[in-house]
Amino acid sequence: MTRKSGLLMLALALAGGVSTAGADAIGDNNICYAQFATGDYRSAIDYCTRAIDSGELSDDDLVTALLNRGVALKSTGEHDRAIEDYTRALAIVPDDALLYQNRANAYREKGDIAPALADIEKAIALNPDSAGAWYVRGALAEALGNQDVARRYYMTALGLDPQNEVYRSKAFGEAAQ
Repeated sequence: MTRKSGLLMLALALAGGVSTAGADAIGDNNICYAQFATGDYRSAIDYCTRAIDSGELSDDDLVTALLNRGVALKSTGEHDRAIEDYTRALAIVPDDALLYQNRANAYREKGDIAPALADIEKAIALNPDSAGAWYVRGALAEALGNQDVARRYYMTALGLDPQNEVYRSKAFGEAAQ
């Protein structure tokens, strides 16, 4: 269910037209995203958890909630829980490049390079035009001490998203900021 259809369902329910089952879960999921977008990760985690635990989300909404909570968890340093959320979402949508990319990044930040490499290669195979995936691939090469290869991956990311200052900085060195 999309946010728009969720709001329509809630409006119809208030008018006496349909049941509100699931309306709270959709609302919590939407608030989760809003909190995540403003950087209030703890609040986002709480709202996402309520939505996920409700059991009332469609598969698409559940994947969104797991993805958002995973990013919020990673942002607070809870890498294992973030990896669990991405893994759970991948069980629903096994060919989602963004989920592989995010899980790879969580593994990388945790220091688990081998699974991170496997995930980022899968993400790139699924979506070779993802600048973010190439950026994470560069960060992994950098973590392995291979600066020349890392720079090539950062250049690929920058080529796909030329306006991104982070990619530019990494491609041309930290002094290029």
